[in-house]
Amino acid sequence: MIALVLWIASWAVQAAPGNYLLVDEAALQAAQRKAESQPWAGRVLQQLLSGAEQALRELPPVPERGGQWPHWYSCPRDGATLQTVSDTEHRCPVCGTVYTGDPYDAVIVYRVHNRLSRAARDLGLAFRFTGREEFAQRAARILTDYADRYRSYPRHNIYGEDKIGGAKATAQTLDESVWLIPLAWAYALVRETMDQEAREHVENDLLLPAADLIREHKMGIHNIQCWKNSAVGLVGLVTGRKELVDEAIEDPERGFRAQIARGVTADGLWWEGSLGYHYYTMQALWPLAEAARLAGIDLYTDRYRSLFDAPLALALPNGDSPGFNDSAGGNLKSAAPLYELAYARWGEPAYGRLLSHTSRDSLEALLWGLPEVPQGPIVPTQSTLLPEAGYAVLRSPMMTVAVRFGMHGGGHGHPDKLNIVTFGAGRLFGLDPGSINYGVPLHREWYRSTIAHNTVSVDEQLQANKDGRLEHWEVTEEETVLAASAHTVYPGVQLTRTLRLRGAQLQDRFECVSEREHVYDWAFHAEGRLTTSLPLEPRDGQLGADNGYQHIQNVAAAVTDEAWWARWDAGEATLTLHFAAEPGTQVFTGLAPGRNPAQKVPVLVVRRRARSTTFEVTHEVSVRER
Repeated sequence: MIALVLWIASWAVQAAPGNYLLVDEAALQAAQRKAESQPWAGRVLQQLLSGAEQALRELPPVPERGGQWPHWYSCPRDGATLQTVSDTEHRCPVCGTVYTGDPYDAVIVYRVHNRLSRAARDLGLAFRFTGREEFAQRAARILTDYADRYRSYPRHNIYGEDKIGGAKATAQTLDESVWLIPLAWAYALVRETMDQEAREHVENDLLLPAADLIREHKMGIHNIQCWKNSAVGLVGLVTGRKELVDEAIEDPERGFRAQIARGVTADGLWWEGSLGYHYYTMQALWPLAEAARLAGIDLYTDRYRSLFDAPLALALPNGDSPGFNDSAGGNLKSAAPLYELAYARWGEPAYGRLLSHTSRDSLEALLWGLPEVPQGPIVPTQSTLLPEAGYAVLRSPMMTVAVRFGMHGGGHGHPDKLNIVTFGAGRLFGLDPGSINYGVPLHREWYRSTIAHNTVSVDEQLQANKDGRLEHWEVTEEETVLAASAHTVYPGVQLTRTLRLRGAQLQDRFECVSEREHVYDWAFHAEGRLTTSLPLEPRDGQLGADNGYQHIQNVAAAVTDEAWWARWDAGEATLTLHFAAEPGTQVFTGLAPGRNPAQKVPVLVVRRRARSTTFEVTHEVSVRER
């Protein structure tokens, strides 16, 4: 009986007037006061209202068909993202080829669907801020036009097949969820202005069928399922379907609570090991967490909060992510909208300090941002270790080194154990390429290859998708030392990397041990002008035939038995690598794709043929005097 009373009470909060899933009436009033007293909030509100005015005049009609996977929108040959000439013409910025037809045209349709869903949300908010009925009417018309069409859209996946996992307005349940969430918000914001027949039409012919389509595709602990949970949970809250809310939050295999308990490491990093997908998961989680809070359900746990701590712990000095695994991750400042809500809910000073370094020009800042935030640095100055996730950042006043040694990261993981990313003299040097659109061969051939990363490849093969482990970690006032191993990524080969950072120097010892002879390739990628102390001679062709080697071009080579150096110059910054002598060392330089495939980045490959060998390298950063 007590549980029933509590359920009725929480549902009454959800159904109460003034609860709009995204915000409630109290939050809207607070946002209005902020806009009147804070210039940044006033600018955001004006942008929102101007956008709503434009939407009254210029929005396209609801498309007659569903869209396609945005990862198709790249040149299959160059991997570069296409430039939109028109809705039916799509040009490669590298080779100039103009593509027409599907899937490229259908990606433009996908964009229209997302534009309309976001416009419906913004129109609903503009109505609540101004009381102008035309805003509500235009949002309602988007909703009813979708209700007219949604059931008739064929289900299709990214290959055009009618299979579970496909969608209707988009090509996968992930994208359908991202599209549906703003529509659920829009409906909550304007439904009081709609008659009963229109409300039933939107609920029964748009929101609930879309939620059911998303529900039939069941996943486990994954960023996609987090988006699906939010979409289904919001539809449940706005339509009063408790079973949908329970499924989205409480399902023991895939609900919100399970995602937090099993998807977030004890270090606060999302298990897929990419800060890009870490942010993407954070974006997926908050719509349900905030809508649940307005319905009297508290999902703001300490474990959830730790997701906001990990990006701060792993940031490079300029706020960038190291870029490990799929999706390079971007800069901390680009995630500021997420931290507006986090600071409002938890009050953690570090979140507020991040906001103080931004213009606070986001909708999230208007709706939830606190008027005053603390000042101060946002990136740690001390070395940090995430032992469960298997990431570390070694820091000195002159140099920062990020290391990936532990968990693989599932489908978004890369075969790059013991990979390092370095930053010094004010810029990134050791480069992790991240990823590009998944629909092009170059993503698989280069960005998911071992040789594309700053680690060791064995016999020109890819590392196995296995975890590494931490062997040693020590931090003193003078230096940070890390040792990590990856003994299972190549059969019969033990790989151990020991890093010692002191000041502007990194001592890098990479041991390769086996009972059989192998070819060991130590690789390093960095932007800038690459020179060496060796007499390099041009070599025809690529460095190898496959596993990424085919994408290293403009190859030059040398052989040395002595100590030697390689140097990257970028502006006034210099990185020099000093290599200890080892007889029979082969050295290759070349150019390979960077984070933008149209940009080629110098790569250094140091090759040894042996049963066992150790690469002894000193990395040193400096700033040249003018």
